[in-house]
Amino acid sequence: MNKIFTFLTAPVTAFFYPPVYQDAAKSSVGRGVLYSLYLAGLSVVLVMMVLSARVMPRVDAFIDWTKLNMPAMVWTPEGLSLENGQTSAVLTHPRLGTIISFDMTKTNVTEADMGKAYVMVTAKKIFLRRAPGQIEGRDITGAGMRSSQQLPPRVRINGDIVVKMYQNIKGAMAFVMPFLMIIFFFMFFLVANLFYSLVGLLFNLMRSERLRYGAIFNLTCFATTAAFTLTWLRVLIPLRALNWPLVLNVVINLVFMFFAFKVTDKKKETV
Repeated sequence: MNKIFTFLTAPVTAFFYPPVYQDAAKSSVGRGVLYSLYLAGLSVVLVMMVLSARVMPRVDAFIDWTKLNMPAMVWTPEGLSLENGQTSAVLTHPRLGTIISFDMTKTNVTEADMGKAYVMVTAKKIFLRRAPGQIEGRDITGAGMRSSQQLPPRVRINGDIVVKMYQNIKGAMAFVMPFLMIIFFFMFFLVANLFYSLVGLLFNLMRSERLRYGAIFNLTCFATTAAFTLTWLRVLIPLRALNWPLVLNVVINLVFMFFAFKVTDKKKETV
């Protein structure tokens, strides 16, 4: 059987096609490592698809709403002020509730002052709600920023500025995120399969023909595809019937590992 075919189709064929495991058992340990990298690449593609289809439209809609509703402000080295001359404003989302509360008269802010807002902006500081009862304040004056570069004397801040910042962050993340994710997933699959391969050593004792560790690791990498594929089915097809506890993934992987070690065992011929 073409080893490239069994490699590329393994996320599906590992459920029922013994040659997937037979090719893995005959290959060097590099096949298991490359397969972990292959699954990491697939994970990145699927994550980006989910983000593009489900998450980013909501974030884009929120930014568009912010652009229309955020009050215009003016920043100087002395601090912030609302452009319309008022001293207070509230940015309240119809679904998320109060996002930001503005009060240019306050110097210190308590949890009671913030109410249900996630952020409170005063003339001198921005206060962030980190946890219930935990509020962090950051100085936004020129003195508090301590920039090595000369700060502008006046900056107008409105919804358009928020959109531009979001677009810059979005563009940078689109480039950086896939690179970081493939490293994370690759290391995760490698470490997980190293632990699973310890069980593979036990399964190896049940075989008539014992395998070297490289083959054990390869079989482990391909057998644990089962939980990988089922997990992504649960994400892409969000049906309640497909929900199960995380421990079930471990059981499924062990079942397919047992299957992989059995279908690749050459039983000794009896005379």
